[in-house]
Amino acid sequence: MKSNIACLVLLVVVIGWLGTASQAANILYINTVASPSHFGWNRALMYALAEQGHNLTVFGVDHDENPPPNVTFILLEDVYKQLYSDPDLDTDFFAMSKISVFEMLKLYDDYMLGTCEIALRTEGAKRIRDYPPDFGFDLLIHDYLSGPCLAALAHHRFGRPPVVAVTGYHGASTTISITGAYQYSALIPNHALDAMEEMSYRERFVNLLANMWEEVLQRCDIVPRTNRMLREYDPTVPDVAEFNRETKLVLLNANPIIQFTEPLMPNIIPVGGLQIVKPKPLPADLAKLLDASGDGGVVLFSLGTNVRSDMLGEVRINAILDAMQALPEYTFLWKFESDTITRRLPPNVHIRPWMPQNSLLAHPKLKLFITHSGLLSTQEAIWHGVPVIGFPVFADQFKNINYCESKGVGKRLSIEHLNTQQLIATIREIMTNESYRTNMNHMSKLFRDQPEHPLDRAVWWVEWVLRNPDATELLSHASRMHWFVKYSYDVLLPLFAALAICCHIVLFGARRLFCRKAKTVGPNGKQKRS
Repeated sequence: MKSNIACLVLLVVVIGWLGTASQAANILYINTVASPSHFGWNRALMYALAEQGHNLTVFGVDHDENPPPNVTFILLEDVYKQLYSDPDLDTDFFAMSKISVFEMLKLYDDYMLGTCEIALRTEGAKRIRDYPPDFGFDLLIHDYLSGPCLAALAHHRFGRPPVVAVTGYHGASTTISITGAYQYSALIPNHALDAMEEMSYRERFVNLLANMWEEVLQRCDIVPRTNRMLREYDPTVPDVAEFNRETKLVLLNANPIIQFTEPLMPNIIPVGGLQIVKPKPLPADLAKLLDASGDGGVVLFSLGTNVRSDMLGEVRINAILDAMQALPEYTFLWKFESDTITRRLPPNVHIRPWMPQNSLLAHPKLKLFITHSGLLSTQEAIWHGVPVIGFPVFADQFKNINYCESKGVGKRLSIEHLNTQQLIATIREIMTNESYRTNMNHMSKLFRDQPEHPLDRAVWWVEWVLRNPDATELLSHASRMHWFVKYSYDVLLPLFAALAICCHIVLFGARRLFCRKAKTVGPNGKQKRS
């Protein structure tokens, strides 16, 4: 009897396993965004899909040495090295902070196209040709922030599987080419524009031009140049604009609680904070430091992966250390990437080349985060309820800290024109004024109050596409419309022209009537005979 029950249980387990395995999909994942933080965001989604039993083949500029058994990385080698040695690509982040929004948007395009050109030359990319002619994938996922380049090539090569676009970025306007998203120029600052939500007339004027410029660049620069590069590689590749329009949905790293709100197209799924996982135990040395810290609390200082603290220059580094030394009641943890500091560190300052940022922010003794205001760092600070001081340098960092300032959860300073006394005063203000922590805790509560974790939502929607590969109901016709028609300029211009003509006719008629009456009255006021 017991043996029969054991067999029955084993049979149920096997059937359950087979049922799960039968739903497993072969997914091609392409990530050519040369950014370690973006790789971390994408990796969270990759591994979550792998946990569901799906098999992933990942072509990317980054890779893991020990991935799960059902995740295979194919490295696009030396993309970072070639990209940052390109003389045509400006990587001076302090210089980038001074350029206009129009130059910044063009820089984005140059980055996309430069990455495409380099990636296509790699041995990793050439391995796409090694697959059997009839090989297919059930789904293609790609981080669209580096453009449609390798993804469009793979889509054509593997029989046009359904497409899901993802990104660790939060700008809905970057989805224009794949969802037909609208630019709300009076409502939302462009993702590259340094402005608050309440824009002045001048800012709204610039914002409108910037949004138009972004759409023009997409249609007249990215698409035709990408087509030329891909057709040198494979002349049969169709127009990448058509590949963009076949995107089933977009997983966008956005959330209305933690950024300026804007309407989204139906196939844009907000999954802001997808990368935020349960904090891991701190390394022993850091745990000991935090436990031994005083009642004042701990301050984390990190400028992310692009703007390295060890590249700030001796003057700025000393100014920061002077500020930290002047605040002995606080313990400072500084992510400093090398051992180039020759000055003796104050006893309350501790440097490490790497910091477990998410786990530190989750620690109850961490009271303030001094950051570059990158999107992922800002999201993690809000999730864990830690106020921020932002040193924005380029791209969306200005927009992120502007939002935090508007909500009373942080302050913005300039890293280029760093002032020791100003930094001391700002740290003291946030550490001693409870309103910053109260406001941030309120935002954290709203951010966390969701029906499911953003990563679970992302996985559900990816599997929705696998279950409904032919569904087009979420797609908008706007992705196929010319921007001139989409924004009704073709209607407004004739309307204004007709209004101008009517006004001209009325004014012309009034003028003729006035002149005729004037002529019928003589100099002595007597009416002349007609």
